[in-house]
Amino acid sequence: MLSRWIEADELNFIKQYENAHNKLEKEVLRQAYATRLLGAENDLTMHGGGNTSFKTVITCKDGSQKRALFVKASGTPLSSFLPEHFVVMDLGFLEGLKSLNNFDDDTMAREFKNHQLSNDDLLPSIESLMHAFIPARIVDHTHPAAILKIVNRIDGGELLKECFGNELAVIPYARMGFDLAKAVFEASQKNAGCKGVVMRHHGLIVWGEDPRAVYERTISVITKAEDFLPRKIFRSIAPPEVGISVDVSIQNYEKVKLFIKERLTHGAFTLLNPPDILELINSSDGKAIVCDPPLTPDYPMYARISLQWADGDINSVPVPAADTFPRAVVHPKIGVLCYGADESSAKKTADFVHQALSIRRAVFETGGTYESLAAEFILDMQYRGYQQSKTHLK
Repeated sequence: MLSRWIEADELNFIKQYENAHNKLEKEVLRQAYATRLLGAENDLTMHGGGNTSFKTVITCKDGSQKRALFVKASGTPLSSFLPEHFVVMDLGFLEGLKSLNNFDDDTMAREFKNHQLSNDDLLPSIESLMHAFIPARIVDHTHPAAILKIVNRIDGGELLKECFGNELAVIPYARMGFDLAKAVFEASQKNAGCKGVVMRHHGLIVWGEDPRAVYERTISVITKAEDFLPRKIFRSIAPPEVGISVDVSIQNYEKVKLFIKERLTHGAFTLLNPPDILELINSSDGKAIVCDPPLTPDYPMYARISLQWADGDINSVPVPAADTFPRAVVHPKIGVLCYGADESSAKKTADFVHQALSIRRAVFETGGTYESLAAEFILDMQYRGYQQSKTHLK
C-alpha cells in the first residue's frame, strides 16, 4: 500500500478550511487531511469504519484553557471527512475514567454528551475512550484487511508476531467502548517500544505525535503485512466442478429478480458477482469458507450474523419477509444477493461481503483455519444501541 500524502494537497486542504475554522490550529487540519487519506483506502475504513483523534489545548468561551480530544464522530465516512466532523471532548474528564472498573453504555453516552466542548449534535465515536487513554497526541484506528487475514485464524497472534516481531502488540477481542480502551492502553504500557496494537477480529491502532508520521506508520504496517502473507504455504481452493461466468450469473439473476422484488415490502437488492466471488462459491471448499460467522464487529450490522446459503432451483427461490432474512444470500449459480434499506445500503452490504470473503479465502489459501469472533460479541454488536447510529439497517 502506497502513501497518498502529497504536500501540495495537504497545503491546499489546509488553505481550503482554515478560514472556516480559523480558531483551529493547523495540526488539527493536518489530522483531518490524514483522516481523509485513510478513508481513501476502502480496505482500511470501509463505510464509516475506523476513527482518528488529536489532542490539544483549547480556549473555552470563558477564556479558560482546557485539554481537549478531537475525535471522529460515530459513523462519519473517513473518505469525505471534514474538520467539523471532529467532536471536541473534555480530555481531562475522559482520562479520569481510566481508574474505573466498568462503564456501561447508557452512562457513557450521557457523560460523553455532558463533556462535549463543541456545540453540535454529533455522537462521538464509541471508541473515544481508547483515543483518550492512549497518551499520544495522534491516534489512528483502522480495520485493515491485510491485518485481519493474519490474525483472524487459529494461532493468529503467533503469525502476527512472526511478521512484526515486537513492533506490534496483539490482544484478544474486547467489547468496544470501555473494555476496548482499557485493553489497548494496558497493551501499550506492557509492550514498551511497540508501534501499535492489533486487536484480533477488529483492527489496528497506531499513535504518535505528528499526523503525517502516524498516517505513514499505518501504511508501513499494512504494506509489511501485504508482503508477508503471500510468502506463507499456499493451497488453492478446489476448482469449481462447473464454472459460472459473470454473464451466466446475470442471466440467472434476471430469472429471480422480479420474484424477489414482488415480495419485498421495502428495501433494495444488488448483485455481487465478480469472477473471484463466483469462483469461490462454486468451489467444493466454498460453502465452508463462506458460511463462517462475521470477521469484525461492523459486519453483523450489515450482513447479519452469517450469510445465507441457498442452492435450490433458481426458478422458485423462496424469499421470506425482508426484515427476517440475512442481508446477503449466496447462490452458486447467481452470486451473492445483497440487501439494504435502499440501493446505497445494499451496495454497502456488498462491499462488506466482498471484503469478508476475500479475507476468509486468504486465510484458507495460506494454510490457516479461520477463527470466528465469539457469538456473544456478534450478538452484542448487532443489537447494541450505541452502534445503531452507524447504519440504517436496524
